[in-house]
Amino acid sequence: MLRVDLEVPFADNAEAQRRGARWDSARRVWFVPENRDASAFARWLAPVQPPNVRAHGYLIACATFACWRCRTLSPIHGFALPAGHETLEVDDESGEERWDLSDQPTLLCYLDFVAPEAIEVIRQITPYYCYSYRRRTQTFYWANLCERCGAKLGDYDAFCEPGQGFMPLTRHEAEDIHLTPIAAPFAASAGGWSLGVELFEYMSLLV
Repeated sequence: MLRVDLEVPFADNAEAQRRGARWDSARRVWFVPENRDASAFARWLAPVQPPNVRAHGYLIACATFACWRCRTLSPIHGFALPAGHETLEVDDESGEERWDLSDQPTLLCYLDFVAPEAIEVIRQITPYYCYSYRRRTQTFYWANLCERCGAKLGDYDAFCEPGQGFMPLTRHEAEDIHLTPIAAPFAASAGGWSLGVELFEYMSLLV
């Protein structure tokens, strides 16, 4: 497993050490020991890629999902952005970057970086949204864990499979997905996002 290095300001050294971070004197960098959950160090996780989605506000989505290991239903969580969010587009030839405004909501998946403030919010809702290792790509990303057995519930099944997780096929399924609005800026580096959200208008907005 790859080591998770941290970007810890000098003023935070004592706090990082208290949480269990280790100091690599040769490379002069703090890192997360392999036996520790890196989620506790979210405020110091450096983006692998620069943020490519941003918004003035966001929603935390909650659905249920059948665990592949223990077969029980477990809550899963993710980030949704309302219409008006922006995505970073890069021209393949020139490399020129531009932020495009979207007129539809979106669901984000395969997040290797999320603004620490947003992670603090979602971790207050659930301790099972964690910074997890993905063997296929040998990278880390934020993923759900089963609340019963701790198995990782991968983003593909949760976000991309029709009739599962965050892809409802009926109004009734959509009503079982709850959205908690957060009035705060959001930024993340996402490996994927939806172009619109099916049945979004029927999902249950919590106020």
